[in-house]
Amino acid sequence: MVGISELAKNVAKKTGVSQKQAREVIKAFVEEVVTQVNNGERVNLVGFGIFERRVQKARKARNPRTKAVIHIPEKKKFTFKPSGKIKYL
Repeated sequence: MVGISELAKNVAKKTGVSQKQAREVIKAFVEEVVTQVNNGERVNLVGFGIFERRVQKARKARNPRTKAVIHIPEKKKFTFKPSGKIKYL
């Protein structure tokens, strides 16, 4: 798995900036995507994908041990839909 440090190292090599600067830009980018999505916006990165919040409807489920029916409330999920360009690589 690749983390921010590894991404920052690769971005720094490609752009000629320091790893620290690259890490700060990556962190700021991620924070901004999360902020925009939490504010109800869809973030569309052409060629990469779409970040958005979707509502998962309330539903009933069954506890497998007790077989009791439980109510699961509605919730908002953070979702990512990949672009067709990367979906099938």
